[in-house]
Amino acid sequence: MENETLLSVGIDIGTTTTHLIISKIAIEVEGGFGTVPHAKISDKKIVYKSPVYFTPLDKRGNIDIDAVASIINSEYQIAGVSKSDLQSGAVIITGESSKKDNARAVLQKIADASGDFVAAQAGAQLESFLAGKGVGADEFSSQSGKVTANIDIGGGTTNISVFSNGKIIDDCCLNIGGRLIKYENVAEIVSETISNFYSNCKDARDFCEKSADIIYNALIENNDLIDSTLVTNHLLSCGVVPDTVMFSGGVGECIYNMPTDNSFGDIGCMLAECIKNKFESTSLEILTVDNPIRATVIGSGNFSMEISGSTIQYSESMTFPLKNLECLHNLNDLSNKPCAFCPSSDKTPSFDFVNSLARDISVAAYGMIENNIPLVVVTKHDCSKALGLCLRQYLPHDYPFICLDGILCRKGDFIDIGSPIANGRAVPVVVKTLVFGG
Repeated sequence: MENETLLSVGIDIGTTTTHLIISKIAIEVEGGFGTVPHAKISDKKIVYKSPVYFTPLDKRGNIDIDAVASIINSEYQIAGVSKSDLQSGAVIITGESSKKDNARAVLQKIADASGDFVAAQAGAQLESFLAGKGVGADEFSSQSGKVTANIDIGGGTTNISVFSNGKIIDDCCLNIGGRLIKYENVAEIVSETISNFYSNCKDARDFCEKSADIIYNALIENNDLIDSTLVTNHLLSCGVVPDTVMFSGGVGECIYNMPTDNSFGDIGCMLAECIKNKFESTSLEILTVDNPIRATVIGSGNFSMEISGSTIQYSESMTFPLKNLECLHNLNDLSNKPCAFCPSSDKTPSFDFVNSLARDISVAAYGMIENNIPLVVVTKHDCSKALGLCLRQYLPHDYPFICLDGILCRKGDFIDIGSPIANGRAVPVVVKTLVFGG
């Protein structure tokens, strides 16, 4: 058995707050003596948590990129780590922050500045999944056998994820959050998205009570009762009412631990109170959780990375890391731009199929080959070694390519691939979305 430890960072730039964690992720190689060695993640341990900062904004209301970078650099110094120490990780931009004009630029700059293999992530669906993983909803559903929902309520959005037997079965996102209305002398609506909905409310408390009703109706799929302007991506449709529910995010933190004073200057505490009252009046079991405000950052830092299968093939000319490769599933979509080709197959392919596929890939990728753009092939099934060996016959000598397996990529996904680990047997991988504005 061989062991390896990666230092990983998770960074969450949210509507209201920005913070990070640093973790040690243990990689273990099992097998041998007649079986193919297999690398897997065997343990995750958080070794540092930053304070929770207000997300800095500039005069135009966009994210202050220099101030965010300063926060991260300062926290790295306090934690005693540098960019070169971090071998994996992810930055996720969430809620209203993902809708800012400079969101994409901020995300990429912070990811690049935070480590060589720190992935940039954005998207409501991914946020729902990571928050649920970060708070342990998947693990509880697996151990208890109960369908478990996590409701992550931040400053700008509410992300719902539903888990059964350890797997996510549905998710959705609503334009409801604790920072959408701020208070100084009078109430100020921060997001135009909710202006029509708010106009039908008597006051901020009425808004919070109706928002709590909408969150509950979204969870139990009373979708006809939900104002469509409050739906970020889609509503739940799995047809399963959860047995238990967890809360996370900044508002979720207030549900479990209500502060004595509202230092945030927004409706977060009021919204938390209304949500708590609503759900306590139902038959749903409410579970207590650790670190609800850190759910997304824990998910981003500890659950973004996967380990490929241990029979990868790659050329010596290949350089790592590879970042932001769009996952394409049709050979006709290959051009002269960097991408990852992800062939679809429901069954483990035969050798004849693999050889034919290698030939077809080499023909379709002529634009990449002519421009010496690395060829990346990602398969779900355990066939990367055979596919890589076949590709070597059809590709030019010393042309950069990699074949890896054990990774599922869907339409709309992007993929980052880190430097080989476990004596070159596998690579760390982050499959992600880059969806801004919702």
